[in-house]
Amino acid sequence: MPSVRQGLPDAMRASPLRRSLLRLAAIGLALLAASCGSASSGAPVSAETAPPPKPRNAAAIAQSIAGGKVSVLVYGDRTRGHPIMGRLAALDLWGPVLTGTGLDPERDVERAFVTAPRADAAHEAVVVVQHSVPPDRLASGLDALLSRSQPPGARESGLGVPAVRVTIKGHTRVVATVEPDFLVVLPVARAREARRFLGTGGFPDPTGDEAAIAAAIDPARTLKGPREAPRVPPTLRSLEATVTLTKDGGATVALDGASETPELAVRDAAFLNEEIERATSFRIAIVTVRVVDPIVFFAEGDRVKSNRRVTPGELDKLFGLLSAVLPR
Repeated sequence: MPSVRQGLPDAMRASPLRRSLLRLAAIGLALLAASCGSASSGAPVSAETAPPPKPRNAAAIAQSIAGGKVSVLVYGDRTRGHPIMGRLAALDLWGPVLTGTGLDPERDVERAFVTAPRADAAHEAVVVVQHSVPPDRLASGLDALLSRSQPPGARESGLGVPAVRVTIKGHTRVVATVEPDFLVVLPVARAREARRFLGTGGFPDPTGDEAAIAAAIDPARTLKGPREAPRVPPTLRSLEATVTLTKDGGATVALDGASETPELAVRDAAFLNEEIERATSFRIAIVTVRVVDPIVFFAEGDRVKSNRRVTPGELDKLFGLLSAVLPR
């Protein structure tokens, strides 16, 4: 009696290789069917879906509110313990707001951002502080601010976030707690925009070892200062400074500006070099005394750049000059 295999037509008699391929195809179809069935069954997924990360948009929001053209971002964890913090403290830049509140800029501030339309428009500035202060200590600090306000401060309502209005040394500001670890300081006229920071994830992480980044758009106008300050050429569209701190107490400052053309970049670099020389030196009789060695700018395509190592001694001199010219 012929076997079943012998009774099949030749076209249907599968070789061992063909049978293996058929088995693989069958397994693939079975897996596909199983996956389709599980997808349509509506069975719950055991692993919880992680929430999306919060947007790192605090700087963009602050610039939008203030019309910010001049901005500074400081990474507090990079400056903590460095001698530059003592020099900053001597300038008393934060003293009018933080003195007596129990909040310590060096210990408590993780990142800080300030932006304004111009360098001389501090009354229009918006400040964002990312901090590590526990809620109870933060509440006590804000109460201390209220008690120091002259005229007396008040708690603001209707802003969508907890906030206080205070006047310190003649400057009235609204300080809002927009997230548990974020404080925002705004002009009173902009107080209602504090709620725009709700849900913010703060600031981008640094891309290198930088401790601070300062940037200006249209610097010839927005960085214009007293006659003694160095001028910026009007053909420089923007200017950015990146500060990296060194272990010996000094710093490295890298500057990068965008000029309109490569030819103008050469002129802009020469202009800046002349202005820096004028601002960092003075004449006594026939002798020129230089406060610090000048920063030398050079052209690279349509960019104007400089990279300068600043010693601890030079930083002391620069902060001494700042202390003499800053308003009190």
